Amino acid sequence: MVDDDKLLLFDVSNSDDTDIVFIEQFVQSVIGFSSQYGSDVSISYTAYNIIGKPSKFPDYGDFPQAFVMRTYGKWWNEAPSRTLPFMPQSLGKIISQDFIDLLFEEAVYPFRVSVYETYNPGSVVRIWAADHENHWRLLWEGEPQKVDHTPMIFSPVIETINSPTRLLRLEFDHSHLEYYTELDAVLLVGTKEPIVNAETHQVPSHDLIVPPVGKLTSQILQHNIHNIPPQIDIPNSIVNFLEEELPQLLKGTGEVGQVLSTFNKVTLSTGAESFDILPDETVLKIFGYLSLLSLCRCAQVSRRFHDLATDSQLYTELNLKVYWYCVTATALRSVSKQCLYLQKLDLSWCGDFNHIISEDFIDFIEECGGHLTHLRLNCCKFADNYCAMKVAEKCKNLKELCLRSCHNITELGFQSLASLKNLQYLDLYRTFIDLGPLKAILKSSPQLKHINMGSCGHISNMDDVAQTLAAYNKELVSVDFWKTYSLTPVGVKALHKCQKLEEVDLGWCGGVGAPGDSFRSLATGCPCLRKLFLAALRSITDRDLEPFIEHCPALEQVDLMGGHSITSDICVKFLTRCNKLRLLDVSFCDQVQDSEVAYWRMVFPHVKPWCQSANHPSNPSSEQWNLVLGYCHLRRELLYLTRQAEVWISEDFN
Repeated sequence: MVDDDKLLLFDVSNSDDTDIVFIEQFVQSVIGFSSQYGSDVSISYTAYNIIGKPSKFPDYGDFPQAFVMRTYGKWWNEAPSRTLPFMPQSLGKIISQDFIDLLFEEAVYPFRVSVYETYNPGSVVRIWAADHENHWRLLWEGEPQKVDHTPMIFSPVIETINSPTRLLRLEFDHSHLEYYTELDAVLLVGTKEPIVNAETHQVPSHDLIVPPVGKLTSQILQHNIHNIPPQIDIPNSIVNFLEEELPQLLKGTGEVGQVLSTFNKVTLSTGAESFDILPDETVLKIFGYLSLLSLCRCAQVSRRFHDLATDSQLYTELNLKVYWYCVTATALRSVSKQCLYLQKLDLSWCGDFNHIISEDFIDFIEECGGHLTHLRLNCCKFADNYCAMKVAEKCKNLKELCLRSCHNITELGFQSLASLKNLQYLDLYRTFIDLGPLKAILKSSPQLKHINMGSCGHISNMDDVAQTLAAYNKELVSVDFWKTYSLTPVGVKALHKCQKLEEVDLGWCGGVGAPGDSFRSLATGCPCLRKLFLAALRSITDRDLEPFIEHCPALEQVDLMGGHSITSDICVKFLTRCNKLRLLDVSFCDQVQDSEVAYWRMVFPHVKPWCQSANHPSNPSSEQWNLVLGYCHLRRELLYLTRQAEVWISEDFN
């Protein structure tokens, strides 16, 4: 599978044999991931399907044997339950939503990584490798791709590292995709010894074929002293910033006139004094637009910059998730000195391989947690019962708590969280929380607005949870029951008391079965619904969905994927009567034809992308054109008559 023509100039270091021995290996095990479409009690669409050789490639389509992540597109970021990033200036151009950690049998010097994608490819944005000390090295980074509907082996040119690895992390950005991406396998190709050029004895970087060089050049390359950082004209750069960029940053803040007035008094001969004359408040304002990495660099410029760049006012929000690969206990202790007034902290994805342990986090919260209102610990393996208890003890003002996939927190830790009285956002996706602690938390959180209990398999009676929500959480705006199999129509019906609900996810809740009148109760009791996900509820019919069309005019996102009895009639009603609708997923609905799907996309362009089909859409028939055109004509007539009636009533009233 390796291109031999590109390997002729290479041998293996310290090897008597001039032939290169490449080791090809597929994933041996999955040791971590951020989300999966499947559940932990099933084998369909789970992360563990990526283990071993490809089972479906080169076939293209939706396969339960593939690894699929929980979200796609922009829809989750536009839902009522969306969360905003902390310290957004720290976000780079490439933002990842998911990751998976893959373990291979043998440690090798990586030469190639190939990702086998079988459905909606193009979402891989980073590939990392962990060295023998479990420090992460970036092999490749790039923006997500727009790719045709075809299977793909994604094999980017990767960086050469000087350490063998058997652990890779893939990061994904699927915000541009029309539907879920699916991965079949990952191949790691490498050698037991570093690959070197036979003529120069140097490890190559990007280019596989290195031109011959002399001994001196060889030593320069070896010590990497040929990479000279670009020289910056600091005085002129500061002048340019003050003249052009600063007014834009401060626009609308009322400080432009003050700053420019001060700046006009500065002599711009060398620029050395120009920044010094600015008041501390202005410099702090400027520093507030910098990322955490930039602040650390500014702190090394001068004593004044150090004092300002480490000012606690700049650290009311802290996003360490974007630096997950280098956040250690030492880094956490270092930054704690600036976090006296910390309110929002994101430590998601951080601390693997004991780079952060429970005691490190506890010490940080003890010192900096008193003012915390938002805390995100998604996929943090150090988070355990002691961490949960310290959060409950110290963070009494906590409004948001995200614990996705925190598997080391058990009943004792969750029970302690019931002492938090101000929770408004609680994410428990794929945790091991039990019924008792969850009910205690809900009863003590009357202001709760958002809760995610997706794939919480330890909850024995989800109907009891739904009834508790209805009784104690009247402010509820969103609830996620994704793949919680103990929910039945009894629990769904109880939700009608949460009249502020805007988002409900009942996807794959097999216990709902035939919903009876529970959907009507939900629709009439929650008229503000904007997002309604009913994926894989096989038995629902058009009749079950009618109440949502009648009572929920604000609907924007509707997922009916896999509804075997849903017809095109109810789809047209959603499209014509729900004026705010932007997503209607009727993928894999047996009674809906691809030709109808193709036509609706053209007639309702504002509702796109709203459907994905396993088959390529075909051209609609004339009868189907006439059917939808008739509905559109009827809708226009009804709108006209409604407006006329409003005018007549207004005239009669006056």
